[in-house]
Amino acid sequence: MLRPLALAALALSPALARAEVAEHAFTPVHLQQLVGLEDFTYDTDWLPMNAPLQLRLVAHAGNSVGITMPGRAAYDWDAGTIQYLGDPAAGTFDVDVGLSLDAKIRFDVLGQQWESDILGPYDYAVITATTYTPYLLFENPDRPLEISDQTDPVTFVSVPVVPDILIASGNLDIDAYLIIDASLACVQIEASTPAPNEQLITTTIEHQIKPLIPTDADPFVALATLVCSLKTEPTIVLKPTLVMSIFNQEFEVANIELPIKVPAFDDTIRFDPIALSFPRPAPPPDSASDGDSNTGDLPTTGGDDGSSSDPGTTTSDPASSSSDPTDDPGADDDDGCSCTSATPPPLALLLLLALPRRRRHTLASCSAGSSSSRP
Repeated sequence: MLRPLALAALALSPALARAEVAEHAFTPVHLQQLVGLEDFTYDTDWLPMNAPLQLRLVAHAGNSVGITMPGRAAYDWDAGTIQYLGDPAAGTFDVDVGLSLDAKIRFDVLGQQWESDILGPYDYAVITATTYTPYLLFENPDRPLEISDQTDPVTFVSVPVVPDILIASGNLDIDAYLIIDASLACVQIEASTPAPNEQLITTTIEHQIKPLIPTDADPFVALATLVCSLKTEPTIVLKPTLVMSIFNQEFEVANIELPIKVPAFDDTIRFDPIALSFPRPAPPPDSASDGDSNTGDLPTTGGDDGSSSDPGTTTSDPASSSSDPTDDPGADDDDGCSCTSATPPPLALLLLLALPRRRRHTLASCSAGSSSSRP
């Protein structure tokens, strides 16, 4: 059985070292206004046609999305591979639909005609959101991410109508709700390296491990770009109710639903590239040296002239061999021999401990005359 110190020596061996994996945050973010309020206008014209009381709505609608995919890129230096790992349930997909609305009213009753100035603008906005685990590549159970929702109606306009003539008065209420269909699915993550070692590696499957040869630079830098397919199709539905009393007669414009289809978006989007930085791991320790001055050789126990090269060893003088052994500070009180153990250096000790157990003898140098000092 190997002793603990021997096991520690084997564990530090470069061949058995733990794989070197470097990680860098990879959180693609995409914010895009698909259509702005100034880009899309919807005009109902006067309705109902040829009615004594009429309403006209002019809407400006917009649509934007926000996408965030937190996670990390892991580079295995031993294998020369890259892998992308999304944070569970941390991705967000928000669809923001907004509306700015103006309203006009007019009536023609018993020869009395009146038309209002524009009422408004009135603002309506709704955000639908959902979460998922990035990066929505193939084999991701959340792919494709879909939003198919209809919000509850809310009243966002409620104003009194008071013409500058005393014969009429009334109130205008407008409810709105949103119907949204949207989907998000990612196609690939592209990893590229600069010249002169240009590479373009695409990852198309969730948690896929792909080879990526590192450059000589330290740290090793690669650009990663997420590519996705995005679809949105929002519809805002308006439900106006206009009630007026004119010459003590009740008139109303009600029970009308006006769908406003905001321009749909169906296209591929490319997130901004993210620079991934992977520091090069430290080189393994040199196995030929343990870091100090020891070379692994056993120390010399004696020189050519019979003296010890170890400064801690007492040299026996033949002329004094008959003296009392207690006078010699290096003498052993038990056997009368002046001995010096030659302890192996640390590396050699580890190698010896790694061998099967067997009796070991202590190397010693004894003075030739010291044995004659005792009977």
